[in-house]
Amino acid sequence: MIQRRLGFGILFFLMLAGIQCTTTKSASGLPKDILGIGVGMNRAEAGKRLAEIAEFERDERKRQQVWRLKDDPHFKYIAVGYDENEKIRYVAAFADATAKERIRFSDVGDLSTAKKEVVEPHYRYIWEVPSSDGKPAYIANIYGDNPDFLLHYSLSGITTVSEKEEEEDE
Repeated sequence: MIQRRLGFGILFFLMLAGIQCTTTKSASGLPKDILGIGVGMNRAEAGKRLAEIAEFERDERKRQQVWRLKDDPHFKYIAVGYDENEKIRYVAAFADATAKERIRFSDVGDLSTAKKEVVEPHYRYIWEVPSSDGKPAYIANIYGDNPDFLLHYSLSGITTVSEKEEEEDE
């Protein structure tokens, strides 16, 4: 009886974990965030999450920050950029090439649906993800210098020409 309850508890936990994983995916099957930080998230919410997983390193120009991750098996740093409304305009994670647990390009999304930019030894895959569930549209971009594993992973909001000009003026 105890084993049955324990088995049911483990099964229930795994089901919840599966549900949690699927809610972080967009309609296209691509992740909506990196380590809980997504495009359009407000600065206060992002700051709270970043403080949980990382230590602040430095501010950069144009409302950008770099954080060193505390204990992540895949990434060493995470960088965020905020727009004029204090919302995340991009989030980027930088892998440690010597990490024991490396992320495969195919772990992020279906590579056959990505725009590919391959000039060996550089591999880049890019997806445009439409807005859904009240979340803004964004671009998922992964890069590496190995045909299988990524080194850089970013999500960035899609900006208009006038928004790009405003950023350049800053």
